[in-house]
Amino acid sequence: MKYCSLMLLCMLLTGCVAEEIIDEVPILFIVGYDKGEEGKIKGTISLQTFDPNQEVETRSFEAEAYTSKGLRNQLSGLPKPISIGKMAVLLFSEDMAEEGIIDVLDSFLRDPAAGRLIYVGVVEGSAGELIKNEFQYLQGIGPFLQNLIKQSIEYGNMPQNNIHLFDYKYYGDGMDPVVPILKKEKTEVKITGLALFEDEKMVGKLNLDEMFMFALINKSFSAGLYELELPDGEYANLQKIKSKVKYKVKNGNTNPSVNISIKLNGNIVEYTGDKLSKETKQEIAKTLERKVKAHGDEMVKKFQELGIDPFSIGDHARSQTRNFDFKKWYDRYPDVPVTIDVKVNIGESGIID
Repeated sequence: MKYCSLMLLCMLLTGCVAEEIIDEVPILFIVGYDKGEEGKIKGTISLQTFDPNQEVETRSFEAEAYTSKGLRNQLSGLPKPISIGKMAVLLFSEDMAEEGIIDVLDSFLRDPAAGRLIYVGVVEGSAGELIKNEFQYLQGIGPFLQNLIKQSIEYGNMPQNNIHLFDYKYYGDGMDPVVPILKKEKTEVKITGLALFEDEKMVGKLNLDEMFMFALINKSFSAGLYELELPDGEYANLQKIKSKVKYKVKNGNTNPSVNISIKLNGNIVEYTGDKLSKETKQEIAKTLERKVKAHGDEMVKKFQELGIDPFSIGDHARSQTRNFDFKKWYDRYPDVPVTIDVKVNIGESGIID
């Protein structure tokens, strides 16, 4: 009797579950936003479906609306429901980013079905055209860009980036967001630098070399390879570069000054000269010290002129100053003296002449 009751209960429960074949559900990995006509927003999505043979079909769709939520409603009005649980990348054209992106980001942040680690990027040119051009990426442009950004953060020279970090820095005092810049070049997509934001609007950019220096100075960081040109015209390749960074703020409420202390450790894996002597290693260390300091000084000056704080100096001042007054800080920030001290230590060397 108990066995029969159990079987009946299982049959009833099974009948209550809606049947859904996972291979038939379109998966949304990436969305791109551009300025549309007559003040509208143009959105482009790339969907993937998987057949029983594990082959991937990728299709793109476009829509325009006056609001981000209206655009999402239009893009979701497709014959089959879209799964956004694997949403990985949000892209914005430069002109869209210059007008502000927080409304779009907020619509995803408030959606419990959206992924928690969505990357944000700015595209040189049209975000929609980049998404629609699948290039040679068999897995689709969405998973490819997700992996490109992820690898650049974990093993390359890019600072941390995701939608929650952008949201935190947007709403936080004494800090501003940065996101990677991507560009379509013939048959591939490359990361070309960092987009600088004042609150939600893009106001400037850094190139690849500056992006690497930014990552070293911003906070303690472990980077990938870096090619360094020496004064004698030779080159050295360094890897496993690690920075240990300390910010020290004095007189935060009265006459503030800031010191950024950076200790770098790295290994030389390639040197184009004849012999890597002790003196040469010292010259490599000194050259890197000068370069990091020079780039750091230039970036701080640029940030202060733009009125932005990607290094989060204001937040460091708050954490080191009792009864910190942000109103006074914002007035003084453009003229706050910032000194950067850099010390480089070269470790083991595996040399290729």
